[in-house]
Amino acid sequence: MNNGFRRFLILLAVFVCAFLAVFVTRKIQNGDSIIDILSGGTVGNTEENGEFTLRLAPVIASEKVQVLSAINRESAALVEAVVPSVVSIDTSGIRRERFRDFYGRTWIQPRTFQGQGSGVIVTEEGHVLTNHHVIQGNPRIRLTLHDGTVHGASVIGTDETVDIAVLKIDNRGPFQALKFGDSSKIEVGHAVFAIGNPFGIGTSVTDGKISAKKRPISDIQVDLLQTSAPINPGNSGGPLVNVSGEIIGINSRIYSSDKKNPGFQGIGFAIPSNDAFKTLQSILAKGRPSRGFLGMALRDLDPYSRENYGYQTPGGVSVMGLAPDSPATKAGLKIDDVVISYQGTAVQSMSQLIGLIQRSTINEEVILEIWRQGAKSSLRAIIGKATDYKKDDIKLEKERSEADINLDPQAILEAIGLYVRDTSPAERSRGAGNVIVSKISPTSRLADKLAIGDQVLAINNNLVDRSDDFLLRLIASAAKQDTELRIRRANSTFPVIIPRITPSN
Repeated sequence: MNNGFRRFLILLAVFVCAFLAVFVTRKIQNGDSIIDILSGGTVGNTEENGEFTLRLAPVIASEKVQVLSAINRESAALVEAVVPSVVSIDTSGIRRERFRDFYGRTWIQPRTFQGQGSGVIVTEEGHVLTNHHVIQGNPRIRLTLHDGTVHGASVIGTDETVDIAVLKIDNRGPFQALKFGDSSKIEVGHAVFAIGNPFGIGTSVTDGKISAKKRPISDIQVDLLQTSAPINPGNSGGPLVNVSGEIIGINSRIYSSDKKNPGFQGIGFAIPSNDAFKTLQSILAKGRPSRGFLGMALRDLDPYSRENYGYQTPGGVSVMGLAPDSPATKAGLKIDDVVISYQGTAVQSMSQLIGLIQRSTINEEVILEIWRQGAKSSLRAIIGKATDYKKDDIKLEKERSEADINLDPQAILEAIGLYVRDTSPAERSRGAGNVIVSKISPTSRLADKLAIGDQVLAINNNLVDRSDDFLLRLIASAAKQDTELRIRRANSTFPVIIPRITPSN
């Protein structure tokens, strides 16, 4: 071997060693071990855009995340067992809308509408539970099951107060139904799954936690379950299930700060399964929901009635009429009693108390705490059926006089001589109230008490958020009693009393 060839081999060996040294150094910098390099744990390639390396082995061994792997398997098994009972609901129909033209003429024009929601099969015979608002308006209903089959359905009954509707699939079963769970046993923090057909894209599953219980949305609706499981448009009426695949709620609505384009923001609500099941039983038995009844007319308290009753604690409603031989009369309730709690729940408003009574079980014994002549006491009443009584059976404490009847809303407003408007966005951004005094008649008795630009904060201690809300409250109050306005001017707040309006005014 000559010296030239020997020198060539030596240079080649040096080059190979240098290349291997650089290659190994880069691999180690990328996080690979010597074992990975020797075993071929990664694959390299060279493209026009440069060298890249793909990892072939997971960053963590499966035996180190056995619990998470088991959760994945169990979640998949739960969903697989539940989704055959979830249906997609498509509705269509004709809605009559009233229109007014430039000249004040009105006409009614029919318009077609379409809707979409979800439901859950709750009996083998094919009864489906969904929301009342999904099928309101008597639309044509079409159900699509998980297997893709399409069925017609009829409405058996609805309960608008609870927002529940019961449908019946036209075809014969048996169908795969889900079991009701006990919503009273669900706890904050429990894992739940919301299943439905959001946006009409097909069956979809989201998961989350129970965020809160007994979350009220309105005075007359049942307290709802709050969940972090996304409930998007189209999920309404689908089931909220626990880890056993039991229905613990019926998805109902979401909270969204964007009213024009609502979307899920981490707060969803579901009707508790116990309330939904109770409604289902009533509708299947009678074709309609059963309403509890005590037989009394009620009204909210204002500052003047509180002073008359000597009851200054927030909340409470007064009894202004009773039906003869009604459960309320038999329990010992009297006109001018103030009901302050119902079954241990503090009474905040008339509509809340009516809702509590209506949702009570027929023949159930309930306890009412009342305020009568400066003292508290408790009464026991047996809930009756609302259908056993007529509204006209309730006798009010006194009938309205002819003078009250002849006072129409326009006459009341003209007699007061006060005009208001809603605040503009710019005014609200500067901290102004929602209702502003825009005009005062020269002959108004308020001319020396109010000024244009004054802010109306409340009427009879009830906050007002719109001008039409204020005027409705004013009309309802002014012909019956003195009315108190809470006014803000500059940096001061003060009351203004409007004396009761009579025809002679």
